[in-house]
Amino acid sequence: MSKVRGTSILGTLEFVSARFGEGARRELVAELPAAQRATLRDDAGSGVAPHGWYETELLVELTARLDARLGRGDLALAREVGKHVAFQDVSRFFKWLLRLGGPKLLFERAGSVWNNYYDDGRYLLESFGDGRAAIRIEGSSSAGAVVCKRVEGWIERALDLTLGADAQAAIHEDVHLQRDPRPEQPAFCRFVAEWKK
Repeated sequence: MSKVRGTSILGTLEFVSARFGEGARRELVAELPAAQRATLRDDAGSGVAPHGWYETELLVELTARLDARLGRGDLALAREVGKHVAFQDVSRFFKWLLRLGGPKLLFERAGSVWNNYYDDGRYLLESFGDGRAAIRIEGSSSAGAVVCKRVEGWIERALDLTLGADAQAAIHEDVHLQRDPRPEQPAFCRFVAEWKK
């Protein structure tokens, strides 16, 4: 199974506290399997180092339980968590560069961001132009429904930061967990982002 940076796990716990309260966070963590609770150490995740690597299954389980317990079970909260954690740990200077560089810079550089948070798979910019970009996450053993929805929220927030408050942007999940036709390749996610200034 793939690994994910601790910042994604800690950001998820922070989202639960901010949106639903610390009691909800404690209850959610208490429902996790014993090994995952041991990794977290406590309901605040004090056993997780922001830049450490952890089994993606912990992030997936935490997010799925959040969505089932406190959401509608349709992964809308997974998307909200993706938006919440996007660019939390980057500097104002980097955010300013995104704003200055626009969507082209964002989508071209997002691959390196993926590699900072996931240890397998890759982000591909399939096409870009005229207020539209197609993005694909492939080759990741963690490319399940939860991760795909989190990435969708991340892309939406990144585009909001890049375009500013007065722009209109939408992310459409074009392909969700389709099997790659190449032999022995895991499922992939594909998104289409569209925007107007």
